[in-house]
Amino acid sequence: MKIKHLQLASLTMLVILGTSCRKDNAVGVVDGTKTAVSFSSTIEGQIKTKAADGSWSANDKIGVYMKSGSGLTGVLAINKAYGTNGDGSFTPVTTDQTIYYPENGSAVDFIAYYPFKETLNANSVPVNIANQSNQADIDLLYANNATGLSKTSTNAALVFSHQLSKIELTVKAGAGVASLNGLTVNISGLKTQADFDLATGTLTTQDQVATVLTKTGVKNGATVAEAITLPTTTESGSQVVFAIGGRTFTWTLPSATRFVKGMKYAYEIELKGEGTAAPGVAAAISATITNWTDVPSGSYSLDQETIVTNPPVLSSYMEMPEINTDENTVFVSHGFPGRTGVRNYAMLYDKKYKLAYWVAYPMHASYIGSSGRTDAWAFDPAISQDFQVNLSSSFGNGYDRGHQIPSGDRTATRDLNATTFYYSNMTAQVSSMNQGIWNNLEQQVRTWTAQSDTLYVVTGASIKTAADQNITYAKGSAIPKYYYKALAMKKGDTYYTIGFRIENQVIPSSNNYNTYRVSVADLEKETGYKFFPKLSSTVKQTIDNTIWK
Repeated sequence: MKIKHLQLASLTMLVILGTSCRKDNAVGVVDGTKTAVSFSSTIEGQIKTKAADGSWSANDKIGVYMKSGSGLTGVLAINKAYGTNGDGSFTPVTTDQTIYYPENGSAVDFIAYYPFKETLNANSVPVNIANQSNQADIDLLYANNATGLSKTSTNAALVFSHQLSKIELTVKAGAGVASLNGLTVNISGLKTQADFDLATGTLTTQDQVATVLTKTGVKNGATVAEAITLPTTTESGSQVVFAIGGRTFTWTLPSATRFVKGMKYAYEIELKGEGTAAPGVAAAISATITNWTDVPSGSYSLDQETIVTNPPVLSSYMEMPEINTDENTVFVSHGFPGRTGVRNYAMLYDKKYKLAYWVAYPMHASYIGSSGRTDAWAFDPAISQDFQVNLSSSFGNGYDRGHQIPSGDRTATRDLNATTFYYSNMTAQVSSMNQGIWNNLEQQVRTWTAQSDTLYVVTGASIKTAADQNITYAKGSAIPKYYYKALAMKKGDTYYTIGFRIENQVIPSSNNYNTYRVSVADLEKETGYKFFPKLSSTVKQTIDNTIWK
């Protein structure tokens, strides 16, 4: 999938009220005393790409709402149309569509969607996927992340995500099929109509079904049939009919198939049929499910990706999880500058999503001193800069450059502290969460360090959950859904463990990190990582409240 990041720049603005049905008013004169909201696809290091394929086209339009309340209450600008000439910059299609911030400086939120619809029914976008000839016209995108902005804001990024699903069929000619020229592919039994509620970001599917003609063509030398579909709970029994001339080949979607929003379902199909008799046989060679959003840096490819997983590796260090790498992930280890043979921290880094899944490190008195915070922001010298986000400036839009190994955990020397400011150690962390409850937890970890012989720490970030597989980005780095810490305290010959799991969102200031306690065993189940492999499952299942207080 492509995720579109649109930057919203503004200085001093007033409110324009609109209606959900936009009239083609005559072109007016923009008020020169105010600065209008402008949108542009300024994605650092990313290709400006369109929703379904290729680049933005002239006259592509998005619809934008500005509001001051929850949902779509307190609406200040309704369904304003912003268009582009194809270069990725967006301006009002007519001057009466211009949006301004409230002059009194009050905070507002923005909701946007693509493609723009001139007429909406009570803020509901009609969706119809029956005609697949121009998939950009039916590829529904939605953004509601730009919140709490005011006229003092210098910029904000709208992050769009796919609300529909996609099926991709790579078709091969098997025995008895000489050519795929003239191939047509129909999928029967699909629901084709729905309504998307802009206030809640939910899709309500209507019951009627139809047969959908896919968009079929040649990509990278392969014959590919593709269709954008509505998310559904089941597609069991739906059939795909391949036709070449007078011959047909029928294939039934696998049992329990369900389409989830933002996901792409890729199948490789071989058509077989001896002689000229009809029908032939459609055989499924392979099937994969990938996340439509799983394309970093704005690139958009429909090529099948095969991940080769390497055998797990066990480290001799207590803090190190079982190390599993593949072609996208690398294990990186940093030593203590100036102290040969002394370890600092290690991480499992994803070059594709440009963040570390976990950072593991020991804590004891030799790492703590009086160096202070260096703010020595820099690329990690152990990882190619091509696979890192340039974070010389902040993520913006309410996200901090959140350390996984905190600066405060490495203050013995200034050179040591500087290693915590490598961009590889940063993630897009909600500012108030980072500076509030997460900071409190980090301070408590240092307190527990003073009570330990050694405290072993794994700090991690997860970009997906079981319920939410969509991936969003800030500056090309995947935004974590939640953060966690797995701790193992060594006191004498005994080890004690505890875990914490906290959502990457605004957390009420009254909440204490102890509310988010979990066992290390539970963290293992959720994340799929094996923490502290040398410790028994019993130790990892137990939280001793006489220790962790």
